[in-house]
Order: sequence, then C-alpha cells, then structure tokens
Amino acid sequence: MVALTKKNKDLIIVVSGLPRSGTSLMMQILQAAGIPLLVDNVRQSDVNNPRGYFEYQAVKNLKNDNQWLKYAKGKAVKIISHLLYHLPAEFQYKVIFMNRNLDEIIASQNRMLKNVGKVSEIDDDTLKRHYAAHLFDIGRWLPHQKNMQVRQINFHHLFEKPQTELAILSDFLNITFNTEQIQQVIQPELYRTKITSH
Repeated sequence: MVALTKKNKDLIIVVSGLPRSGTSLMMQILQAAGIPLLVDNVRQSDVNNPRGYFEYQAVKNLKNDNQWLKYAKGKAVKIISHLLYHLPAEFQYKVIFMNRNLDEIIASQNRMLKNVGKVSEIDDDTLKRHYAAHLFDIGRWLPHQKNMQVRQINFHHLFEKPQTELAILSDFLNITFNTEQIQQVIQPELYRTKITSH
C-alpha cells in the first residue's frame, strides 16, 4: 500500500464519472498504484466488468446516509457523478473525474443491458442529451466546491497515451507510481466499445 503523506492522509479520493466512463478501470489503476480502496465486493465481476466493479454498496444511499464516509479517509472510493452533490462539506476530497465519449458510453450501456437480456427504456438521443446536460451542470458546480480538488482523466487517452495520463494522475495525487506496473492494468481488451472519432 502507498503511504499517503500526512497532509493527504485524511483526504478521500473519489473516482467519479458517468456509468461506463471508466471508473472501474481507474479503481484498478489506483489499486495497482498501492492506494487502499473502499470496496465491499458485493457486486461480483461478470461479463460486463470481468475484473470487477470495485463498488461500495453504501454509496448508493449517500443522499440519506453519509456516516460511512469516515471509513473512506485515506482511501479511494467510487461514486457516480450524480451523487457528488451529496458529499458532505466536512471532508476534503480529491475527485478523479473520468471523461469518455458519450456515444461510447451509451453503446457500452446498451451492450451491457443486452448481455443481461434487457433493453434501455430511454432512446439513445434522449439519454445523450440528459448526460450532456448533467456534465454541463456538474462541470459548473465542481469548481465552486472549496473542499474538492478535481482532475479530469480521459478514458480514451488512458489507452492511447497512458504515460501522459498517468503522469497527470501522479501529479494530482502527489504519489510516485510504478508506471510500467500500472500500464499492465490498462489492457486493450478492456476497451471493447470504441468510437473512432474523439
């Protein structure tokens, strides 16, 4: 495990973004970097996320109960972007916000649903507009949160130029990574839904 600096030991590292934006991959990267994770493994790996989801079930009820956040200090936890608004002001956060092409996200979600015999109840165009509006709103909100530092990481760039993105991440977290070890986590087969234009 990486020993976070005294200055950062009470920080909560939040991995966030839209569903299917690469948050599970980022949790794998942080784990490979030696950063402790707050996960419970209730949701097991499957065909959609063969290496696991890295979730903590209490996150889903963050709006009504945030008492568990005290266990997240000095660790990384995955929190979907829609729930960021409910993070209490009493803690300090470093937010790693995953960005991914919206068409890829929606295609990946549709593929995920198909794998479990379901179809989306919302058409792609409507969902894309909803997601774009949410990203605009959260993008305006985050810079005004004095207890949050935010760094955007591009999912596509993690595969195309991993050293650059990992250097950005290392600088943000003020932690020295074993880049070669971490790059082994970023495998091309994990990028299964790709749009050629970025």
